[in-house]
Amino acid sequence: MKFVVNHPKIGTIEVRSRKENRQISYKVYADKVSITSPVLAIPTLFPLPQDKENWIIETQTRLQSKMRDYRLTAAGLHTSHIDIDIQASNYIKTTFATETSPQKMVIFHQPHIVLSETKNQKILWNIITPFFKKEAAILLPQRLDELAKIHHFTYQKVSINSAKSRWGSCSATGKINLSCYLLLLPDRLIDFVLIHELCHTREMNHGKEFKRLMRSIFPDYDCLNKELKNTTIKPI
Repeated sequence: MKFVVNHPKIGTIEVRSRKENRQISYKVYADKVSITSPVLAIPTLFPLPQDKENWIIETQTRLQSKMRDYRLTAAGLHTSHIDIDIQASNYIKTTFATETSPQKMVIFHQPHIVLSETKNQKILWNIITPFFKKEAAILLPQRLDELAKIHHFTYQKVSINSAKSRWGSCSATGKINLSCYLLLLPDRLIDFVLIHELCHTREMNHGKEFKRLMRSIFPDYDCLNKELKNTTIKPI
């Protein structure tokens, strides 16, 4: 069973019931909360206890403060793998126009356009995301293959998506999904995520064996893991 509750202070709360669950578990995100509960405990969930509500609000506030809201400006967007320049131009007939080459995009806009307006930010990200996916489809599988060979992992296939809520995932059959927004991260964190998913081809959970495997490759696992958790990408 699954249902959704709209809380006035917390926002969306997704509630799932599972027979195998013996206790209530809470997973807090910046914009929602997921609760998994035994069936018999569901009637006791609401109203939320005050201490639980306060804890959720504090956690959401902390998560939201860590989110990098990538608002695009005339400075463009430049990472170790992508260069995006944004320039005003009197010579284009449409509101926006683009020129692309490997790992580089130039976006031209008419001079009267106010880039900071939300509608224009959304247009810019709609322009940029397919470019990110195209470049990520070249760069990320290549790097994943390099790391798999170096560290003796095998996987079935890799796919690129535009997920904003997770960097990557790995199925039980060894199929790896990666977000194109990984290209916004520094190389050390890109490698960390790729190795993380490769480790899931051997250990599906995040238990002791998984962490042991990660630490065998990244002795500074704890520092990198903390850095990644503190880096939440939020394209408009």
